[in-house]
Amino acid sequence: MMIQAAVDDVRFLPYVHHKIMEKLNEQMLWQLAIRGALHCRCFCVNDKGFLDWPPIPTIPDNIKAKGNALEEETLSIINVPSGRMGLVIGKKGASILSIKNSCNADILIRRDKGPSDKVFIIGPVKQVRMAEAIIRGRVC
Repeated sequence: MMIQAAVDDVRFLPYVHHKIMEKLNEQMLWQLAIRGALHCRCFCVNDKGFLDWPPIPTIPDNIKAKGNALEEETLSIINVPSGRMGLVIGKKGASILSIKNSCNADILIRRDKGPSDKVFIIGPVKQVRMAEAIIRGRVC
């Protein structure tokens, strides 16, 4: 019985996706594509950096023409020395939540085996630079 319910839920997902996509305008679709591309880069970092990835698209002219004040989105990667990530995260995540809220940027953390962990910051350039400065200040 539970398996059939799960199968029915999965079959319903394409319908939900279609309905959501109908409601998105050009600007929302562009923002969704940019954020998706930037988030993918967080989990696919290799020795070449992003040289083998296609460039992040700029704001389309038809969206610029409408006069919407959009900012370019960017991704910043900060290497945090091993053992220092606690300073970034804080007790029960309080520090990282405070940075996310004050800078209005997405912040993802990836702990790696090796000499350093990584903090990924995604958002408009000004907010990303502000979050970078706060995080670097905590780590140094």
